[in-house]
Amino acid sequence: MKQMRVHVLIVAAAAVLVFANSLFNGFAFDDEFLIAGNARVHALREQGAIWLSPYWPVFGAEAGLYRPLAVFAWAVQWAIGDGAPWVFHLSSILLHALVSILLYCLIRVFVTARAALAGALLFAVHPVHTEAVANVVGQAELLAAAAVLGACLLWVARPPADESIAAGPVRAVVRPVIIALLYAVAMLAKESAIVLPALLVALDAARGRITPRLREPHDSGSGRGAFAYVKRMALPMGVLLLTAAAYLALRVQVLGSITGGNAAPALPFLRTGRRWLVALQAWPEHVRLLAWPFDLSADYSPDVIVPAAGLTPAVLLGGALLTLTIALAARTPRRPLTGLPAAWLAIAILPVSNLIVPIGVVLAERLLYTPSVAVSLAGAALYDRAAATGRAYRGVRIAPVLMATVLLLFALRSVVRNPDWKHTPAYWNALIRDHPESYRAQWGVGAHMAANGDPARARVYFERAIETWPHDPELLNELALLHLRHGEPEQAIDALVRALPLGAVGHPTALHLTEAYLAAGRAQEALSMAATLPGDPDHRALVLRAQALEGLGRFDDAAAAWRQTVPAAGGHRWTWWAMRARAFARAGDGDGAGAAADSTLRQAPDAAARTTAERLARAIDDGCYANGRTDPPCEDPLAGWLLLPAAGVFSTRPGPARIAPHTNAPHTVAPRPDDQRFPHGGAP
Repeated sequence: MKQMRVHVLIVAAAAVLVFANSLFNGFAFDDEFLIAGNARVHALREQGAIWLSPYWPVFGAEAGLYRPLAVFAWAVQWAIGDGAPWVFHLSSILLHALVSILLYCLIRVFVTARAALAGALLFAVHPVHTEAVANVVGQAELLAAAAVLGACLLWVARPPADESIAAGPVRAVVRPVIIALLYAVAMLAKESAIVLPALLVALDAARGRITPRLREPHDSGSGRGAFAYVKRMALPMGVLLLTAAAYLALRVQVLGSITGGNAAPALPFLRTGRRWLVALQAWPEHVRLLAWPFDLSADYSPDVIVPAAGLTPAVLLGGALLTLTIALAARTPRRPLTGLPAAWLAIAILPVSNLIVPIGVVLAERLLYTPSVAVSLAGAALYDRAAATGRAYRGVRIAPVLMATVLLLFALRSVVRNPDWKHTPAYWNALIRDHPESYRAQWGVGAHMAANGDPARARVYFERAIETWPHDPELLNELALLHLRHGEPEQAIDALVRALPLGAVGHPTALHLTEAYLAAGRAQEALSMAATLPGDPDHRALVLRAQALEGLGRFDDAAAAWRQTVPAAGGHRWTWWAMRARAFARAGDGDGAGAAADSTLRQAPDAAARTTAERLARAIDDGCYANGRTDPPCEDPLAGWLLLPAAGVFSTRPGPARIAPHTNAPHTVAPRPDDQRFPHGGAP
């Protein structure tokens, strides 16, 4: 027992020390949207929004992700630290230490204490875990792994008496119920934990509690045949299956389906029959990352991994490795230390491999967190076997030296990698440094150029990214927004027309295309596109429809559309009231125009806005907006204005202009200060 306590402390210390420098990380990449910018995370009291909403706040049902426990955990951490990133990173480090300890206890069931220590240390310092531990959204992986390993420990530790209802209903039911609760926790943290029952069967096979034979010989009395095992496991497995069914029913209630409508909008090949080719193509990369995790990448989209169109050498190699894995897994009952690592890998990686359903990415290192338990099981078995031989070189035992060398190299690689998740620019820099051929790397450079006021160079890099991978609607949307913000609506239309048939999770392409048509003065096309838009809580489609109708001179219809809208939130509410006031005046609704003009003045945030509001009120009082009136000449303080709510843009053209109620003046666009866009990605 004392030795076990020492080993547990060593494993925990290794996990904490290797990832300690991630405490200095902030929120990076998806953290910014799912945590820093997620209202649910900032309101712990809103439990309904946390537990009964999709994982992604925007287009979550289409993405098909539901992880309420992870969102709840973030909300608790936000409340504790008032949003301080270090609280989240400390939680991730401690969770990783807990998972490493649980894994040590599980491995110890099968090998000696020192071998279990070696295997658990492999897990604690493995570089492939940096994305899960050093990036806050990786907590979903950590929570799920902790619950899965906790359930596995309870399962393998059950005495034979607990397997029979005849031994007493309490003993027979309590343990399965606790395991089922852990199963529910794991699935509510990460969908891939649904394979837990298969992992438990593999553990039983490794423990000798099940044999490949259907029946045992009559005189054996062992009861280890497959039929006897199924009969014995009817109760605990039934409880687990009921838990999985309840979880799936909850997913359908929240998402509308089990898998979502479009998990991979940027990677259309994952939604076709080619998906299995890509899954096999990625299998050698999975094995490499687990066995030799030194060439790491923040992203594995094209051209890091180019999707296979046929039986390429990589696909054939992947098929051979998968076949070998399954063959080794089948040996688990006879050769537990050989078969169990393969069985664990095959089962744990199945739901994140694209072999069953599309998961939104070709490969991601964070998805290997639970599957990497296989490396620890294999490492512990090899250590045990090498130590048993007692081989030495000049009196130095080889097994401990080799293991220490591997652990040191792994630990150093993890420490160096952790800062790649310090913040979003660090993420992009790491991707550009490691794999500049990735279309996302080129995209990242373009986004950096745009943020630093160099739109010309930004467009060059965006076009390079599109040339590499022209199938990402979000990338095309972002290029279009860049064009819109710099007064190039026709170029924006070109990008959005290419994006429209691809579908989108990150950006409402049709909404942006409507805005681009408006910005280009193509009011009829904007109106036609607006007619295809569904309703939304912010009434953005109605705002665009109203402006298109005004551009066509249909002022009564435009005023009717404005009446159905709700004032926009944020610092530009006054511009919404101003546009509404002018529309009412053009439609001949003097009372409505006057009331809206008064609201404009009340909402004006500064002196310049108040001056514009006062000029608008005078123009309305003077009858300058009377339908068709051109004499005497009047000045329109809103000339050139255009509200593009989805793009986060509104236009203001300086200087007075004559009112021309039946024509469309050219528009200019300027960035909105509170602009928020969907992050690049949204991978599971």
